[in-house]
Amino acid sequence: MIAAFGADTPEERRLSVGIACALLNNLIVGVAVGMFLPLLPLRLDMMGETPGSIGFHAMASSAGVLVIAPFISGLIARHGAPAIVAGASIVSALPLSLMMAAPDYWVWFIARLAVGVGFAAHWVGTEAWLNQAAPNRLRSRILSIYVISLIGGLAMGTPVLTLLDIAGGAPFLMIAAALLAAILPILFAWRSSPSFQPSGHMASLRMLKIAPVLMAVGLLAGITDGSAFALLPLFAVKAGLMEDTAVLVMTAFLVGAVAAQIPIGMLADRISRRRMLLLLAGGGAGLAAVLLPAMDGGLGTWIVSGLFGACVIGLYAVALGVIGERFRGGDMAAANAVFVLCFEFGALSGAPLSGAVMDGLGPVGLPIVMGGASALVLLGVLVRGGGWKREHGPG
Repeated sequence: MIAAFGADTPEERRLSVGIACALLNNLIVGVAVGMFLPLLPLRLDMMGETPGSIGFHAMASSAGVLVIAPFISGLIARHGAPAIVAGASIVSALPLSLMMAAPDYWVWFIARLAVGVGFAAHWVGTEAWLNQAAPNRLRSRILSIYVISLIGGLAMGTPVLTLLDIAGGAPFLMIAAALLAAILPILFAWRSSPSFQPSGHMASLRMLKIAPVLMAVGLLAGITDGSAFALLPLFAVKAGLMEDTAVLVMTAFLVGAVAAQIPIGMLADRISRRRMLLLLAGGGAGLAAVLLPAMDGGLGTWIVSGLFGACVIGLYAVALGVIGERFRGGDMAAANAVFVLCFEFGALSGAPLSGAVMDGLGPVGLPIVMGGASALVLLGVLVRGGGWKREHGPG
């Protein structure tokens, strides 16, 4: 992978094998997640659960981040990123057999929590691996490809699910098969991954003190992402579009995000990641201001939606690059874990917050929340981002 951009040393060529395998693994796991996320609400609805209880059930997956985040940097330093990423796939796959055998609300809640732990460990382990292995001059481009592989996998998972009998056991078997198949690329990369020195005592808590603005960026990026994925089609309907057209607004949002990732990564590697965060946050705030008037079904609808997706999703990838630039080794893994935790908190709160504002103000509530979050990122990076520098040497 590095070789595609110009590897300079034998070590970079060795790490490039691991990067390519980690990205392929991430794509396959993304397909599994893309099947898992819509499957559970549909099956719970078939079991007679209410929307409220289905929403509560979804919290189990997010709680997995809380369970594993304090320990993940130490586990990566002790066992290596390949072992964590491969083990996470196994941890995610095993509870699916319990779901097949015992279709019960609370049994599934516990199993979903275990799946969430596996997904979270995979999430942090993959990002730490890529961030540690990437040369700084290519970091944002590699992380942009990571985001593309994840979104691409998620996008492929849902159509695969539609080909299966949702009421039966086939979806669980297919998800488990994808998770286990994703281990194969990791086996090829076992000797091509970076090493991680152990982080200091209470490293995760220290990251909140060392990099509060960067963690706030994670929180605010989560709010914008969570709001968009949950409410953007509904927003489009409330703005006056027909339902079938409103769904395409979300498609335009995702297509714009994917198409822009590599250009964003190349620009971030060239002009500095802080400046790229400023551009994306400013663009997100500005586009949010015109999002509602753009919802007329014309060309502007698709252009604004695509550019908005590029800015909103791009914030996450560029902020990851800042983490890799500032921290190394176990401290970088710890910072990554806290960043993911903050992002997950934001994603969980974004949809309820935006929904409440939409209830009070109408459809304009969604761009108010998302634009406000982008504006706060802009302010935080302007005020504190100028002092960002590498905190620790290689390790």
